[in-house]
Amino acid sequence: MSTTPMNRTLVSLLIFSFVSLSAAAQQTGASSMAERARLGLFGNVALGLHMANFSSIPGTPNCCPEFSTATGMGVFLGATYLTPLDESLSLDIRLSYASYGVDFLTRQNLPIRDQNDNVVDATIRHDLSGSFSMIAIEPLLGFALSDNLRAIAGVTAGIVVSGTFSQSETLESPGNVTFSGLQSRVRNSVVDREMPGLTSFMPGLTLGMSYDLSPNSSGTIILTPEVLFTLSPLTVASDVSWRPQHIRGGFALRFIPPEVEDSLTDIELLAVARSMRPPSKSDPNTVFVSNVSATGVDDGGRTSPVTQVRVEEYASTRVRPLLPYVFFDQTSTDLPQRYRRVSESVREKFSLENFYNLDAMITYYHVLNIIGKRMQDDPSSSITLTGTIDESELSLGTGLSQARAAAVKDYLVSTWEIEPRRISIQARTMPESPSKSTDDDGRAENRRVEISSSNPTILAPVSSNDTMRVFQPAGIRFAPSIDPKVPIASWTMFVTDGERIIRSFHAGEPIPPSVDWRIDEQALLIPRSLRELKYLLVVRDSNGLVVPSATQTIPLNHVTLADKAGSTSDKSIDRYSLILFGFDRSDLTPANSVIVDNIKSRLSPSSTVSVLGYTDRSGADDYNLRLSEQRAKSVARALGLPESTAKGLGENLPLYDNSTPEGRFYSRTVEVLVETPRK
Repeated sequence: MSTTPMNRTLVSLLIFSFVSLSAAAQQTGASSMAERARLGLFGNVALGLHMANFSSIPGTPNCCPEFSTATGMGVFLGATYLTPLDESLSLDIRLSYASYGVDFLTRQNLPIRDQNDNVVDATIRHDLSGSFSMIAIEPLLGFALSDNLRAIAGVTAGIVVSGTFSQSETLESPGNVTFSGLQSRVRNSVVDREMPGLTSFMPGLTLGMSYDLSPNSSGTIILTPEVLFTLSPLTVASDVSWRPQHIRGGFALRFIPPEVEDSLTDIELLAVARSMRPPSKSDPNTVFVSNVSATGVDDGGRTSPVTQVRVEEYASTRVRPLLPYVFFDQTSTDLPQRYRRVSESVREKFSLENFYNLDAMITYYHVLNIIGKRMQDDPSSSITLTGTIDESELSLGTGLSQARAAAVKDYLVSTWEIEPRRISIQARTMPESPSKSTDDDGRAENRRVEISSSNPTILAPVSSNDTMRVFQPAGIRFAPSIDPKVPIASWTMFVTDGERIIRSFHAGEPIPPSVDWRIDEQALLIPRSLRELKYLLVVRDSNGLVVPSATQTIPLNHVTLADKAGSTSDKSIDRYSLILFGFDRSDLTPANSVIVDNIKSRLSPSSTVSVLGYTDRSGADDYNLRLSEQRAKSVARALGLPESTAKGLGENLPLYDNSTPEGRFYSRTVEVLVETPRK
């Protein structure tokens, strides 16, 4: 059979699609599979491979010895809805309309008698064509092979809408004869006759590959070249050995709908909830009621009834490590807003003494100001900025890394007036010690600028003499719920001082069984004058109905340094933090060894030392617990202390918010608490 222009076009399309997928597999694209559902349209050109072994359509005369394999063209068009099931698996549900056809051709050579009754060799051409249309639903599973490349497997369930055939037998040669008794060179001609015994349900197995491309910077439009193969086990009609298969090549264009922002801010939602009476199950027309309870939780994850929170002050020396990384949003070169900028007037008054009584995260967000101030104080110092990217940005190359490092340099030069020659820039792809790039947390941690200096004072920990406030219990475990359990739109947990929001937690369906809050994260919002904490749950259903729980309270018992003046039982508590352990390692880095030496120099014979290891949310709970204990024991040994002083707490009650890369880095820590009686 000769190659038609349409066939050549399809072959070119398939080659282009395969080449695109092969090239894409070798370099990861700029965007990963979206975590949100996508809506869109798709179109495929199909090359039909019709496997046949029949001589005629039942009920229609045909003298063909056999019709066998033939090809034909078709199209598949429709709508697609793709939703991620987890990090590596997605479900694509398609509703499609398919139209396809085929042309069978068989030539038969046999002797016949011409009009002079002579035996001559004749060639008879047997033509049969089919035309079909189908509506199908296709549930397809996508398996992520890389950030954007997917293998596809699923089923095609088609309802055949129509099926017709046409046929003819033509006496091609010799040219001077006709079919006996017809006086015509054509016989058994049929045009667009309905296929007898047409199969109404046409199932198939579909396999393929696809690759996501994002033509817009926001990543809300996804263009996906794809190649699919559909294998059908059934024949097109009963009593006819004719099975269609299709190789499909084309594109899907999908749109990620924007997230609908809640029309109420937390402050507005809390005000609405306070103005309402919490519903009771006995009230008529009550859809559901909201409830929340609270228990205390310690660093080890052990719970206990909470009748009050004791807030005790201790004189303390705080040593907070400085994380030498600045993190960036995906494909962005702009410094995120959470990093604190200072004006010229503030810069003139900036002092490290201002970090008195501030926690590690607040200190960290001033990392560039701290470095700028230290470089101003030491004109001989210099730093190196190394920009990096994550795996999904590899196609953008080191130009993105360079631009990120340049953004950090620009701030230090323009705001802190550091001479440009004192800041060198390097660019690489992935960090030298990368986080795992198989999840969003790891990728976010790899998008950074690393800061290094030959002068150890530039990146030295920030030390201050503070008043430490110790909360007992260390955290509160809230247990939110609704009764009965019905679908909801969102839930929000509020902790307040009666007027202001101290902490809020919120998400969509479903409501989690528990929510943990480490109280000292919001220590600055809990003044000595505050006598109780209030908490409540606010749930909204799909109709916007707001259903608050009853507001409950937890008393606060403050014990200040003034309260303990002259007490012989008072003590000071010094707190030291060690971070930046190597991945999956517990041995001390040189920077941590310096901190350990500093701790040893401050210990007195009357000091009691506790070494506590923590991890972030990455990894399995039991693994994190073992790793945190190994790190704590490593620090205890370096301090010359028995391993009994070390305890691993894993991720039971993370020290910092784990939704940010810096929060996770600071949560992977060993804290050394030195308690010394005050004389």
